[in-house]
Amino acid sequence: MVLHNSAAVLIGILNNTIILTKRSAELRSFTGQVCLPGGKFDDSDTSIVATAIREFHEEVCFTGSVEPFLCMLPESSVVSKQCVYPVVARLNGEISGFNSAEVAKLLFISLDELDLSKFSINPDYPSIKHNQCFWHDGELIWGLTAHILHDFIKNIKI
Repeated sequence: MVLHNSAAVLIGILNNTIILTKRSAELRSFTGQVCLPGGKFDDSDTSIVATAIREFHEEVCFTGSVEPFLCMLPESSVVSKQCVYPVVARLNGEISGFNSAEVAKLLFISLDELDLSKFSINPDYPSIKHNQCFWHDGELIWGLTAHILHDFIKNIKI
């Protein structure tokens, strides 16, 4: 696994919900998009799992433990040719907020609400690689995030 141009996202499961973030308007890329917490591999990270957990803690004010990861989904690539590794982990603790420099708001999706029937093809981008999308809490979830959640539901959902 080559990590120098890699990133990881955390499918963090807390009380049977998955945590998503809406990216801050202050960020340079993917501004305002809803995504899984995550980011680029750093040389100080010991593994891609460590990247996912570090980035989660940078974005979400979480007190508690991230249980040893449950599994990893297959990596996906984004427009920048960066490989993104989805890490699935159970969270035990509480969320008290978020880092407003990176996150505009948090969204919580119950595992019971995640259903393949909610997904459709994004009409604005029907020909892109990751074209699934769905609506939750008034927000459009699309692109790589929707693709990863679609894979999670299809292959793993606990």
